[in-house]
Amino acid sequence: MFIKAVNESDGGGASWLTMSLIRADERGLMSVRRQISARYVQKDCLCSSLAACTLPNGPHEETETNKLKVRDFIRAVTAGDGLDRLDDFIDRTVFVSHTPGGCIDPDRLDEFAARRSPRSGLRYHGVDDLVGEGSFVAVFSAYDQEGNHARTCDLFRLADGRIVEHWDVVEPVAAHTVANNDEA
Repeated sequence: MFIKAVNESDGGGASWLTMSLIRADERGLMSVRRQISARYVQKDCLCSSLAACTLPNGPHEETETNKLKVRDFIRAVTAGDGLDRLDDFIDRTVFVSHTPGGCIDPDRLDEFAARRSPRSGLRYHGVDDLVGEGSFVAVFSAYDQEGNHARTCDLFRLADGRIVEHWDVVEPVAAHTVANNDEA
């Protein structure tokens, strides 16, 4: 199960955005598989609230096609060969970004693609989890940039095979280290 939660405070205080992937075991006990949270200081609106509206999930039959389309988009961008063909993946006539500080900017996904494209100082670790249902696809991933480490979750909504909405959260984390506690 994928959960996106937004805590928007009144009066200009800090806001939090959390995206979680929850799993259930064979007994039905639930635990968090992945969770990415970030604090945002409101300058305008957080512009992420999905709770304030109800969007149709879309036909279940579209799930696998939409997951494949998002996987292809991520692969093209992170391989560096997708920047010139973003319009194959994005419907700019209706695209809406819900990224804090970039509300409703149709070019916001171009910035996302540029941030994830190969360049010196950036190491993209790949997709940790990709889940979807109907029109929605969530991607959990990690990267290092110039010595800073981050985990991310991007939520995409697709219509007619193209991305029409995007939400994301990026959480700075400590570098991954190997425990080296295996017995010899």
